[in-house]
Amino acid sequence: MKKGKYKIGDVVTVVAYTPPRYAAGTKDELGTERLFKSMVGRKSCRIHGFDQYGHSELRPTRWDTIWIGQ
Repeated sequence: MKKGKYKIGDVVTVVAYTPPRYAAGTKDELGTERLFKSMVGRKSCRIHGFDQYGHSELRPTRWDTIWIGQ
């Protein structure tokens, strides 16, 4: 894992979003895409951790956890 410039506890803002590619016939039933889109440029979140690939763990709502690349 590459050492990033962020650490646990830092507050970050999502600045970009790349739409996912779904397999034919697959739908986003959980609303993940809507959640990501709603975060771009609007919502600041605290970093709660990192996974083995260096993705940051963010908790934009009380019920949701997302992993996002730096």
